[in-house]
Amino acid sequence: MPFNFKAEKYQGKAREKYLEAEKRIKKIHSEYPDIKQAYECLNSLKREYSMLKVGFFKHSEEEKRSLNKLKSEIEQLEKHYNSLLKKHNVDPDYREAKFDCEKCHDTGRIYRNNQYLICSCAKNDLRKKKQKNGNLPTHLRNANFNKANLNYYETDKITDSGMNYRENAQKIYSMASSFVQRFNSDKFNRGMIIEGPIGSGKSYLLGCIANALIDRGIHFRYIVYSDLLQKIRSSYNQENPTTDEKQILSTVQQIPVLLIDDLGTEKASEFAASTLYQIIDKRYRDEKAIILTTNYSVRNLKNRFPVMGERIFQRLLEMNKYVELAGNVRVKKIEEQQEA
Repeated sequence: MPFNFKAEKYQGKAREKYLEAEKRIKKIHSEYPDIKQAYECLNSLKREYSMLKVGFFKHSEEEKRSLNKLKSEIEQLEKHYNSLLKKHNVDPDYREAKFDCEKCHDTGRIYRNNQYLICSCAKNDLRKKKQKNGNLPTHLRNANFNKANLNYYETDKITDSGMNYRENAQKIYSMASSFVQRFNSDKFNRGMIIEGPIGSGKSYLLGCIANALIDRGIHFRYIVYSDLLQKIRSSYNQENPTTDEKQILSTVQQIPVLLIDDLGTEKASEFAASTLYQIIDKRYRDEKAIILTTNYSVRNLKNRFPVMGERIFQRLLEMNKYVELAGNVRVKKIEEQQEA
C-alpha cells in the first residue's frame, strides 16, 4: 500500500480496491492504536534509514555503526509489530489492496515489451457485460461450439432424412457455426428455425451462437418470447414506466441478430400473434437475422397463431433454414451427473 496513495490517480475496479484498503487501514488503526503506533514508528525509522544509507561506503566508521544500530532497532520493532498483528488476529497484509487479478492489479492492462496489453481479466469482464447486455441467461454463458459434446446424441436412432441423431446434430451445429462466421451486417443473412423436443439441446445451441457472436463483436438479443410478452404487459401497469411497449419492441426489431428461444410456450392469443407479427415483419423488411427454437412443427405453430399466423410463418420460412434437432441430451446429462 503506497504511503502517498491518491485514489484519483486510479479508475474503475483498481480505484475501488485501493479505497477498500484505505478504509481497512483506518478501521484497524482505530480499533488497535498500538498497531497504528508501531506501524508509524516503524515506517519513520525505515525512511530515516533509507536517507542515511545514501553514500554508505563514504560514511565514517561511526556513521556506519549508527546505521547498523538503526537497522537493528528496525528489526526489533518489526518483530514487535508482527507480534501485535498476531495478538489481535490481524492479517499481516491488511495494508495491501486485495486485487482480483494479480497480473494487472485490476487496472485491465499489462505493460509488456514497451506497450500496454489488455489483460485477460478485462476481456472476461467485457464478455460478461456483453452477455448481460444481450440478455443471455447465466446457464448459457459457458456454451461454446468447441466444448459442445455431441456424443450425447444417439447413433442408433435415425431421423427422417436418413442420418442418425449424432450426424444430424453435427450438421446443425456446423450450420449454426457457419452462420456466425459468415455473418455480415451489410448483407442479408439467412437464419435458422430449430425445431426439437424438450431436452434436445436447442437452448444450448443458441448459447453457442450468442457467445460466438460476441467473439466476432456482433450485437445480439436473446429472448424467451413469453417473457417478452410479460415485459410488455407489465409496462401497461406502471404509472411512470422506464420503458414502454415501443421501446421494448424497438430493441428486438433493430438488433443485428435476434435469438428467440422456446417460441410456442406462450399462451396463444391475439396479443401474442400481433406482437410477433410486428417483430417478424419489421425484421423481414429490414433483412435482419433471426434464429429461433421451438418444440412445435411449423404447422402446429401456425395453429397457435390463428391471427396472422400464415403471414408470420411465410416470412420466417423465407428468412430462415428449417432444421430438426433430434434426441434427448438433458436426460443423458442428468443420468451422467447422478452416476458421478
